[in-house]
Amino acid sequence: MMKVIYEKRGEVAWIIFNRQEKINALDKESWILLSQHLRNADKDEEVKAVILTGKGRAFSAGDDIHAMYELKTYEEAVDFFNSLFQAIDSLITLTKPLICLVNGLAYGGGCEILLFCDITIALKEAKFSIPEGRLGLIPPMAISVGYNALGRVINRLVLTGEEIDSQEAKNIGLVDYVVENLDEGLNKVMEMLNRVSPTSILTMKRWLMRSKRDEVEKAVKELTLLSLSEEAKRRMYEFIKSREKSKRV
Repeated sequence: MMKVIYEKRGEVAWIIFNRQEKINALDKESWILLSQHLRNADKDEEVKAVILTGKGRAFSAGDDIHAMYELKTYEEAVDFFNSLFQAIDSLITLTKPLICLVNGLAYGGGCEILLFCDITIALKEAKFSIPEGRLGLIPPMAISVGYNALGRVINRLVLTGEEIDSQEAKNIGLVDYVVENLDEGLNKVMEMLNRVSPTSILTMKRWLMRSKRDEVEKAVKELTLLSLSEEAKRRMYEFIKSREKSKRV
């Protein structure tokens, strides 16, 4: 089973998180596939826009905590988080409009990805949270580019890890449109995009993301070290055990 699906539908490339049993959590393979699919879409001259979404009840629950807990050496951690950064870099350098369809919960890295989307459309029942601090970790995308994207509210989101709904996400600028039907919302956005010159879009995309790469890379390197710390390992272990216990109840 492909963990991240790539489908070309006419002039639109669809990238779909496909680990429903893991709430679309992102392991090393998932990050690699996301990066590859983004770059393939960017190279395809027929593709005019890229859609990113998830299957099932989640957009993405973020990094796979089990996979991170299993990282034992610095080399393993570097390998894992380099895959993550390459995917972020593909988001940053994408020259096609990126539309995120949030079909359910968007937690951790799944929520942070939205900071790199050009347009985010969310269902009314979607939920958002950036809870990495509870695991002794940091959200590298949120702390590096989040303030420029959302302002001071990012401080509250990363320091408390609280969950917010779609309406609040729209109020703070994380989400652009809250809808009851994602297809209808997407059709309206595509109609607007199709009125804009492709040359203008290409130029604007290059300017909009050009300053983000270095800060994100530094934050990912710090996360690499934190993921091996005794506290992070303890908190990840406790999280895993609590999830296992809740499934047995």
